[in-house]
Amino acid sequence: MVARIKLPNKTYYYRPRMAARLTVPLLGTREQRIKQGASTATITLEAVPKRVRIESNDHNHADTCEVTLDWYTAGVDPRMLDDAVVEVFVGQADEYGNWEGGNRLDCRFIGLMKECERSGGEDNPAEVRLSCVDYTTLFLEARPFGSEGIPDLNMTLDAAWERICSSLRVDPNDKTSKSRVEVLKNRLVFEGIKGIPNLGKAVTERFRKTGKVQTKPQTDAWAVWQQCVGMLGLVSYIRLDECVVTTATNYYSSKGATPVVIYGLNVDRWSESRVSVMAKRGVSMTSYDPLTQKTIEAFWPPIGDESVNRKRSTAKKAASSAEALVGEERDYFGWPGVQDQGTLLEIAKRVWEERSRQELAGTFSTHDMEIPTESGGVAEAMAIRAGEDIVVDVEPENRMLLSSLQSGTERINYLLSRGYTRGAARLIVANMSQFGELSCKFQVKRASTTLEVSEDSGEFTVEVEYCNRIEIDGSAKA
Repeated sequence: MVARIKLPNKTYYYRPRMAARLTVPLLGTREQRIKQGASTATITLEAVPKRVRIESNDHNHADTCEVTLDWYTAGVDPRMLDDAVVEVFVGQADEYGNWEGGNRLDCRFIGLMKECERSGGEDNPAEVRLSCVDYTTLFLEARPFGSEGIPDLNMTLDAAWERICSSLRVDPNDKTSKSRVEVLKNRLVFEGIKGIPNLGKAVTERFRKTGKVQTKPQTDAWAVWQQCVGMLGLVSYIRLDECVVTTATNYYSSKGATPVVIYGLNVDRWSESRVSVMAKRGVSMTSYDPLTQKTIEAFWPPIGDESVNRKRSTAKKAASSAEALVGEERDYFGWPGVQDQGTLLEIAKRVWEERSRQELAGTFSTHDMEIPTESGGVAEAMAIRAGEDIVVDVEPENRMLLSSLQSGTERINYLLSRGYTRGAARLIVANMSQFGELSCKFQVKRASTTLEVSEDSGEFTVEVEYCNRIEIDGSAKA
């Protein structure tokens, strides 16, 4: 399959190739392996998928992958593929069609096979379909998580991760499951963080010596880990076979050149909707210190900030913080385990910033495999992941042309010539000064890639869900 992609001043030819690697335990099903001595022996199957669909979700949910294989590649008893580790690679061949599969740079997914189905018939080709999830699932399914796995508050974050991994309730006789957790235990990656944070940073010194991280009953291992990183104002997620810890700013900022999609240029289908008014509501985080029996609070935006005042421009300046708080629109949340005021304030900023993103939501799909970036380069569409930035522009040419016109009448007449009604044209022109300040940069909530390759045809689609991106310092306008 060769795809011809048109970009500004350039025609690009993309030659997609796929490969899958299945690392399968021997001795049949999990029950059989345990019964026969829990062998750790494996066999590796290399295959060229017929179809792949990968979905990138946020850090609280597992990524998923669906792989369709030819019958003669993996058409065995589905029980023989039980507990397989699945790696999926997607890359570009050179002009001669050569591509070396299995390269780490081309790895798009690593995870566990959850379901396997094989089928065939007179009207349908015989094939095998695998449904896979990433390693986040190991922690989400560890529920309830035992108290022996809860980290102490005097631990560093890497020590907390090691304890959680070591305490996952996998069958002690199933060495295959245990080995997966062992791999993750040694693959904690810190990005944008100097040094290894200590959990005790968030609590008072005397509580730090004896206390444990406070968690809810019946919680899962992933929620415990998120509580550990969250009380430090950090974010963590699984990337392939690594666990990444980073700051909220780094997680929600572009890690490279920001992709740009434009309706009418490289977008096939697009929709947007206003879903809430969260951007106009502040947050208050409350944490209780069981030792001092005191409650600390953190507010963001700060008390007295005009953006959360119910009456806004007509309101008089409050004489005190308590009086100002009465007139503000805020939602209140409990956040146990934090006794440091500065840390709780950072958490309040993060909660407000995440909720504020939900003001505008949208979706789009594209068949382009390469799309332009803000810096003038080219980015892979399939590399778009949840948590990253993306620019979605609907009518950039119309907006620029409208701005170049001198009067409101000229602008209205231009829109009328484009097919707008007079009422819609007047509304657009009247709001140009306000809406022109709004950013077209959004945050990706979920991204899925579907790639199907055959000898004479193929399919490529990237679908992205996004929501409005508000600067973490609160400087963006709602």
